[in-house]
Amino acid sequence: MTNLKVDVTNLKKNFGDNHVLKGVNFKVADNEVVVLIGPSGSGKSTLLRCLNRLESPTSGKIIIDGRDISDPKTDIDLARQNIGMVFQHFNLFNNLTVGENIELAPVELGKLSKEEAAQQGKKLLKAVGLEDKFSAMPQSLSGGQKQRVAIARALAMKPDIMLFDEPTSALDPEMVGDVLEVMKKLAKEGMTMVVVTHEMGFAKEVADRVVFMADGKVVEEGQPEQVFDHPQNVRTKAFLDKVINV
Repeated sequence: MTNLKVDVTNLKKNFGDNHVLKGVNFKVADNEVVVLIGPSGSGKSTLLRCLNRLESPTSGKIIIDGRDISDPKTDIDLARQNIGMVFQHFNLFNNLTVGENIELAPVELGKLSKEEAAQQGKKLLKAVGLEDKFSAMPQSLSGGQKQRVAIARALAMKPDIMLFDEPTSALDPEMVGDVLEVMKKLAKEGMTMVVVTHEMGFAKEVADRVVFMADGKVVEEGQPEQVFDHPQNVRTKAFLDKVINV
């Protein structure tokens, strides 16, 4: 794989006696969209959280953009500036306006002046279809709007990679489409993305590669049509039979 953005080798993560990741090997190329699927408890979200060291690996290696973020000596705050993360539950600051939420990191880290950050914030809100919400407070927004603000906020740092942890699972069904549209647009623009999702339609349409996880391991991976239409592993087949209405 040329131009590797993410290179994970033999990653293990234990929470006490609970072995959540059992030697995961995982790669993502530049501009690639990789979608992680699998049953709950398979380790997908833990893998994602290890990629920006919200969880510290028990053992193994995580190289992102050539930087070993599994090394405790690595300045993780610096590394995280290139890794955008969008969570299931938005994690917006409710005491700040939408604009202030988006401006905060670039201003705090000295990347942009307040004026530049405001200008950029308005552009990003326009990109996610919320240009009229700059001065709104988060509690006045719907779940789908909050998630689109969270995406704009992650993009404000101009990350090289975007991580999405089940970005639509806390949303009402009619709001899911708006968020997925924004993600599709990002993918078209060439953003490197790793997405944990239960949205199989999105995985089929947008992923360059689908990775199926079960029991803390990568069980199968391949292009969407290969994994969805011709799964090789019995675990993959059983999972897909359950989640896709045949």
